[in-house]
Amino acid sequence: MEKIVKKILNENGIEKFEELVKKYEKMVYGIAYKFLNNKQDAEDITQETFLIIYRKIKNLRKYNSLTNWIYTIALNLTREYIRKNYNKKFSQIFENSISLKSQDTSSIDYENLKEKIKNSLKKLSPHQKEAIELKYLNGLKIKEISRIMNC
Repeated sequence: MEKIVKKILNENGIEKFEELVKKYEKMVYGIAYKFLNNKQDAEDITQETFLIIYRKIKNLRKYNSLTNWIYTIALNLTREYIRKNYNKKFSQIFENSISLKSQDTSSIDYENLKEKIKNSLKKLSPHQKEAIELKYLNGLKIKEISRIMNC
């Protein structure tokens, strides 16, 4: 276990925890921002990550490294946020895209197309939806997505 964690558990907990936050907050924020592309949401995830760390610091012994533990917490919170907000966010982006396209003079029935896409998305598993969001909403490359999703 890292020295800073031992000091948090044994000595001046709050003071040493502030050191931990200063050391890792950029990493946590970067993880959240990369996926969410939203400053406020990334800040919320960062704050929630450190709240969890503070409450569960004693559980660190189960992990090999503090950095990996923090990374795992931040990534899991970000994934949870994406899953909870996926349909809402995707629908908004999709609606904006369709409304711009429908101003074209082409003969495509965008309302029908929009409905078909929505119905198709409902059939996907959460894992598949996450992959689509990472690719098409966050612009990540396939290699990045496969690393993130461990597949």
